[in-house]
Amino acid sequence: MSSDLELPAELMSRPLALVGLTGLHVETNQTHLLIWNSFTSSNRNERPPLNFILFGVNHTFPVAKPDRASYEWYIPKGILKRKWMSKHLNQIPGVLVLFYDLEWEDPSWKAKHAECAHLIQTIRMKLMGRGTKLCLVLLQNSAPLPSSEDILAADRAAALCQVCELPPKSLFVLPCRSDHLQGYTLRLESAFYELCQSSYHLSSRAIRSHRDQLNRTNHGYLFVRHQFKIGFYHELKQDVAMAHKHYSQSYAHLLELRITDANVTEVKIVSGYIGYKVWRLSFLLNLPREAIAHFRSHMDFFRLRVGNPLSKFEHHAWLAAQFSTFGRLFEDAIELGLPAIQTQHPGFFYQQAAQQAIQRKKACYQDYAALEQTAINNLTPLFFGESSQLEFYGQRPWRPNRLSLEPSDMKTENDGITALLVRERLQVDLTAMIVGALTNAVNQFKNHRSPRMKQYLLVQMAEEYCRSENYMEALTLLEPLLWDYRKDFWWMPLTSLLQLGLRCAYLSGRPAEYFTYAVELCSRVTIKSLEEKTHVFDNLVGILQKRMPPSPPDSCDYSSATQLWADQFASLAKGACITTIVTNTISSFVEVKATFTQKQFAAEDVVELEVHVIYTGPKPIRFTSLHVALNNSAYLPFCQVKNSDELEFEPNQIRHYEFEFVAQAQDIGTELQIVSVTFEMGDELTAYLRCEGSSSEEFSPLRSEFPSATEKGLAGIFVLNTTEILPRTANVELVVHHEAPALRGECYPLHLELFNRENEDIINVTLTVTTSSSNGRVHDQPKIDGNVSAQLKNEKLTAGQTCQWNVFAQMEQPGNHCITFQVNYEINSEMRKNSCTYKSQYVKTLELETVQPVECEAQFQTIQFQPLRQIPVGEECVAVMTVTNLSPFPLQFEQGVWKFDTLLTNHPMGNSQLAGLILQKGEKANDVAVLSLDNGDNRQIRTGSYTLKWKRSNQSKVEGYKIPYSASSFDLPEMETWSVPLRIHVTLPAHGYVREAMNMTIVIHNPGPSYIELDVYMSSNDAFMFAGNKQVKYMFAQGSESLSLLNCFPFLDQDSNLSRG
Repeated sequence: MSSDLELPAELMSRPLALVGLTGLHVETNQTHLLIWNSFTSSNRNERPPLNFILFGVNHTFPVAKPDRASYEWYIPKGILKRKWMSKHLNQIPGVLVLFYDLEWEDPSWKAKHAECAHLIQTIRMKLMGRGTKLCLVLLQNSAPLPSSEDILAADRAAALCQVCELPPKSLFVLPCRSDHLQGYTLRLESAFYELCQSSYHLSSRAIRSHRDQLNRTNHGYLFVRHQFKIGFYHELKQDVAMAHKHYSQSYAHLLELRITDANVTEVKIVSGYIGYKVWRLSFLLNLPREAIAHFRSHMDFFRLRVGNPLSKFEHHAWLAAQFSTFGRLFEDAIELGLPAIQTQHPGFFYQQAAQQAIQRKKACYQDYAALEQTAINNLTPLFFGESSQLEFYGQRPWRPNRLSLEPSDMKTENDGITALLVRERLQVDLTAMIVGALTNAVNQFKNHRSPRMKQYLLVQMAEEYCRSENYMEALTLLEPLLWDYRKDFWWMPLTSLLQLGLRCAYLSGRPAEYFTYAVELCSRVTIKSLEEKTHVFDNLVGILQKRMPPSPPDSCDYSSATQLWADQFASLAKGACITTIVTNTISSFVEVKATFTQKQFAAEDVVELEVHVIYTGPKPIRFTSLHVALNNSAYLPFCQVKNSDELEFEPNQIRHYEFEFVAQAQDIGTELQIVSVTFEMGDELTAYLRCEGSSSEEFSPLRSEFPSATEKGLAGIFVLNTTEILPRTANVELVVHHEAPALRGECYPLHLELFNRENEDIINVTLTVTTSSSNGRVHDQPKIDGNVSAQLKNEKLTAGQTCQWNVFAQMEQPGNHCITFQVNYEINSEMRKNSCTYKSQYVKTLELETVQPVECEAQFQTIQFQPLRQIPVGEECVAVMTVTNLSPFPLQFEQGVWKFDTLLTNHPMGNSQLAGLILQKGEKANDVAVLSLDNGDNRQIRTGSYTLKWKRSNQSKVEGYKIPYSASSFDLPEMETWSVPLRIHVTLPAHGYVREAMNMTIVIHNPGPSYIELDVYMSSNDAFMFAGNKQVKYMFAQGSESLSLLNCFPFLDQDSNLSRG
C-alpha cells in the first residue's frame, strides 16, 4: 500500500516562519550560547510564532531553480512536490541573521568592517534566487547610545549598511553583556517576524505573477500547485483566513483536472492533503459547518473513483484514511471548545473509517484469492522502489514523472498493483486498523451518550476479532454485550451474538464457554428453529460425554480446533466439572423459583421449602441431582434430590419439589435465606446450573407481552427468599402481686409467682426484672439502693409447679414507670424423632404509678408562735415543719431530723414530735425546733434542711422481709437576719380582769458595744388606765439594762392593745 495514505508530518504540523541564525559559535563561546538560548527558550506561546535554526557560516542552502522565461512548452510531471513543504519549514529561512562581534570603537574597525561585508556577500550568493531577507546583528559589550548623541556610531552604521548593501532597518545592535538580554531578544524577534512577513509576501507575489503565463489545458497541475504554495506562505505568515482561501482555490482547481486511471491515485492523495488543510483551517476559523460540508462533497466526488479494478483495496484504504483524518480534526476541535451534538460528532466519521477499513480488508482478501500462485511467485519484490523516494506525492513507483495521462505499459501497471496487493495481504495488519477505528468510534459514542451505537460497534469489533482468528478477544468483548442485550430483551441480536460466541468458543477449544452459550441458545428466548436448537442441545450433551461438537459452517480451523478440544478433554478426569453457570446472568433453559411457605416459623415448627422448576429446552433432559443451599450448610442434607427419575423433564414441563427440616437452636432469632438452587448434569463430565438467590427470572421471558399457560403457572408463584425463625412460644405465666400506687423513694415490694404450664420440666429458669426509668432501682432484698435490673434464678421447675420470688423497686420520681419481667428457660422436646433443647422467653410489662408520699411546709416563728420575716440576732425563735400525708395509705414516721446552718444554734427538745406518729390520708402534723442566732450581720442565709423517715404503717414485714424506712429530705427556706440595737422584753399575765389591777414589767437591754441614751414615752389608751412614769429618760452603757414596772387597770372585757411606748 502506498505510504502516501499517511499524512506527512510537515503537512500536519503548524507552519512557523523560519529564521536562520548564523555566526554564533555556541560550542566555544559562552556569550553566543546565552544568546542562542534566549531565542530558543521554551516559553514560545507569549512570543512571535517563529522557528529558529542555527546554521554554520559555511552552510550550503538548497540551490534555487532558475526562473522560467515562458511556460508555453512546459508540461508539469506532478502536482505537489514531496520535499517542498519540508524545505521551507526546515531549510530555507524567511530571514537569515548574521551575528558578528564588532564594537563601534574597535581599533581594527576597517579589517572587521571588510570581513563582515564579505560574509554578507557570501551568504547572499548562497541564497540567490530565494526571497530570504538578510539581517546583521552586531554583538557589543556596551549599551548603545542614541544616534543623535553618538556621531561615530551613526557614521559607521551608515557605512556598514552601504558596504553590505543592507537597508538600515536590517542592521541591529545587541548588547550581549547586558542584564536585559531577554528584553533585547524579544525586540529582535518582533523585527525578525516583520521581515518574515515581508519575505513570504514577496514569495507569494512571485508565484502569483506566473498565473498569466499558464493555460488550463496543459498547466492544470500548476494551478493547483501554485495556489497551494500561496496558501502555505500565508500559513507561514499566520494569515489563516487568506491561507484557507487559497487552499480552497487550490482544491477547486484540483477538481477541474481530467482524472483517469493513470492519475486518479495522485489526484486523490493530493486532494486529501489539500482537504486536510481546508478542514483544519475551517475548524480554526470556527467554521465547522463549512468544514463538514466540504468533507462530504469531497467524499461524494471521489467515492466512486476507484481506478484500476485491482486497486479497490487501495481505494477503500484512501476512503478510510479520509474519514479517520476528518474525525481526528473534528475531535481536536471539540477538545478546544467546539460544541458537538449527539447526531453529529467524530464518532460517525470514525465509524465510516472502520467500515471502509473492513471493505479494504474484504477487497484485499478477495483480489488476493483470485490471483494465481504462479503470478505471485513471479513477482519481483517491488523492483519499482518505494513511493517515499519519488519527487511528487501520490505517484506510482513504477512510472514516476510520466507526462502521459495513460499508462504506457498495462502489464507493468498490473504487476505493480499486484505487488502492492501481495504486500497488503501479507505484511499489513488490517485487523489492527479496523479495531483502532472502531475503538475511536466507540469512545466518541460513549462520550456523546449513544449506548446503542456503542453496542453496535462493539459487535463489529467482536466479529472482526473472530474473522482475524483472535477468538479470546472476541469472547472478552461478547460478555458485556450479551448482558446489555439480555437486559433490554433484544432477543434477535442476542441470538446472533450467542451464535458468534459459540463459533469462537469452538474454534478456540473452550468447552466451558461453548457449554454456556449452548445452554442459552437452547432457551426459549433465542430466535432459532426447533431443529437448530435440537442440534445445539445434542452438542451440549455430547460435551458431557467427552464428544467434540461438529465444526460450524464455513470454518477453516477445524484441524487446529480438533487438537485443542482433544487436549482439553484429555486434561479433564472423569466426573470433573467443566463449568458452573449462574442462570441469573443468562437466559437459561432451566428457570427456578424457590420459596419458603411462610414468612415466619416457630422454633418447634417444621420449616417448609418449595422449589418450582420449568424446563424449556428442545429435548427431554435428566439431571443428576438438585441441591438447595441455605445460609446454614447444616440443612443441605434435607434440601436435595438425588433420584434422577425425579429430575427428568420433558420440554415445557413444570415440576414442584417440597423440602422439610427442623430449625437448629443456633438459628432461633435469625433469618434463614435461600442462597442458591443448583442442578447437576452429566456423568463423564459434569456441569452445574446454579440459580443465585431464589429466582432466576431476571432475563426470563415471563415478562413477554403474551405469556403461555406454562409461563403463567410459574409467574403466579410469590417468592419468599427469607424466613424468620422465631423463638419457641413460652408456656409459662407470671403473676405480680403488689399494692399500687408506689410511693416516691419507698422500698416497694413486688411478690412474683411463676407457673409452669408446659407439659415438660423447664430448666435454667432466669427471671430478669428491669425498670424503664434511669432513676429507678430494683433489688432482690429490701434495700433502699439497688441496680436498674435484678436477676433471679431457678435450676428446675417441674410441669405444673409454681415458683415464688420477692423483688423490691424504688422509684425516685413521681409518674408512670414500666417494669419489665423477662423469663428465659430451656426445655427438652421431641421433634421428628430427635431430642432437641429449645430456649423460650416470656416477657411481661407492668406499668406502675408512683406518687408523692408527703408534703412538708417550713415556717419560722417567734416564741409566741408569731410569723417571722427576719430572724433576730440574739433572740430565740422556733422552726415549725408542717407534714401532710399525700398518699392513699397511712404513714408511720420514725423521726424528723433537723440540720441547721452553723450560724444557728439548735436548742435540743428531746425526740422528734413525729416519732412513732401515724398519719392517715390527708392528716397533718407539726415538728418544732427552738433555735437562736447568736451573732451576725444583716444578710440572707441558708437555714438548713429537714429529713423525714417514713414507711407504710401496714408494711412492717413482707413474708419475713423487714421493710426499711424511707427518707425524704426538704430544704428549709432562706431567711434574712436582723441585728437590733436594743432588746425589749415585756412580762405580763396571760389575761386580766375588768377593773382589777395587773402588773406589767418592761426590761430594756443594750446588747451592743456602744453607749445609748433613750427617751421613753407611754401613750394613753381608752381600754386601759395605767400608773407609772409616762416619760422616762434612760442611759445605757454597754451590756446594761433597765427595769420598769407599770400597773394596768383594764376597762373593757375584750382583746385590747396595750399602750404604746
